[in-house]
Amino acid sequence: MTKLTVSSRLPKALCLATAALASILGVYAIAQPGAGGGSGLRKAQMADTIKANMYADNWFMLYVNGELVAVDSIKFIPHNVVSVDILPSYPMTIAVMAKDNADPKTGMEYANTNIGDAGFILKFGDGTVTNASWKAKKFSSGPINGDTKNPRVENLPIPENWYAVDFDDSSWANAKEYAEEVVDPKQPYFDADFRGAKFIWTDDIELDNTVIFRHQVAKSPDGKDRPDFTNLNNVVPSGPPKGGKGKGGKGPSRK
Repeated sequence: MTKLTVSSRLPKALCLATAALASILGVYAIAQPGAGGGSGLRKAQMADTIKANMYADNWFMLYVNGELVAVDSIKFIPHNVVSVDILPSYPMTIAVMAKDNADPKTGMEYANTNIGDAGFILKFGDGTVTNASWKAKKFSSGPINGDTKNPRVENLPIPENWYAVDFDDSSWANAKEYAEEVVDPKQPYFDADFRGAKFIWTDDIELDNTVIFRHQVAKSPDGKDRPDFTNLNNVVPSGPPKGGKGKGGKGPSRK
């Protein structure tokens, strides 16, 4: 990785030009102690990540800034908490598809004998939490009108780019918050940190079975200034590729 070092011996104008170049490349310059007291680029470390906790009744998939970050490994029960480490970049667009367990033709569960409830909750280590400021839209609902004798389902086509940063959700309604007593989360929920977060869903927590949530975080809620490592993969290495020995060498390493 290129180390864009700015020496204190260089003219001020040149230092400013170097910083401007780093900005154009989308590279975040981070002060590092070293010879000359300069600054350079560094790789992201686990200390730069934040913990993401999610709990869904019954299943979810999570995208952050258009990239798939987590998928619930259990589609139905037991209800589980999914915790992953993520590398935040602001503004941060969060998109979640959440599903209650439901028969796709009837909207019911347990062999079409019951109308299920739902719920989703999320908390990131930077203070990002689910609440009524999130956008929510249903895409599958049933049984229509709660009719369990003649159960039917209403489905809307799910947009291909629902998780994209530039997706237009301006017409979507806000999510509705629900109390713990309504969702009735199971034990794993109480073992994780969800302080400050609220359970959310659409206005109908019983009949709406597939819901997409979206939310944008303009800056870190806890006020910490975090580096943006988004474009580090675009930095040209300062030396020859690993494994490269010049002419006649074995070429770049795939490690």
